Amino acid sequence: MNLPEPSESDRPLGQLAVNSDLDEIETVLRWFEQLADPAVPPELWMQAQLGLVEGFTNAVRHAHADLDPPPPVQLSVQVSSQRFCVQILDQGAPFDFEAALATVEKAVETSDHDPLAREAHWGLVMLLKLRGAYGWTISQRRVDAATNCLSLCHPLSADGGTERSL
Repeated sequence: MNLPEPSESDRPLGQLAVNSDLDEIETVLRWFEQLADPAVPPELWMQAQLGLVEGFTNAVRHAHADLDPPPPVQLSVQVSSQRFCVQILDQGAPFDFEAALATVEKAVETSDHDPLAREAHWGLVMLLKLRGAYGWTISQRRVDAATNCLSLCHPLSADGGTERSL
């Protein structure tokens, strides 16, 4: 299912601007935990937390690696009766997210692929798993000339559960 990008009708749960520093991961996790919403099932919240950590880590390690001083990473969480979304915004160079996912997916699908031998791109493997096995819509887009936005969205049913069995 292709969900649209988060929209104005989504109820914001929270926004955070945090220093682009891996030492801030604890701050990010504390912030995210205090946003917990009863409309979002715990297993879905945990999956979103994994995606949030991966997106934040990639923004710090890759998108902001050559920026001095690195700008803050912007985080937001929204929920509506139809979906739950997490967004990570960075100020890095444009990045072909779909091409990177396709390359990793092809490597993972090869019959001689040893997942324990992987040295890089573990995050992309995890995002592929969230997308393929758990029904997340994960996309990256250029918001403006200087901003990338990684969006992770999952549908919610009318009763607040997930539309896809976990």
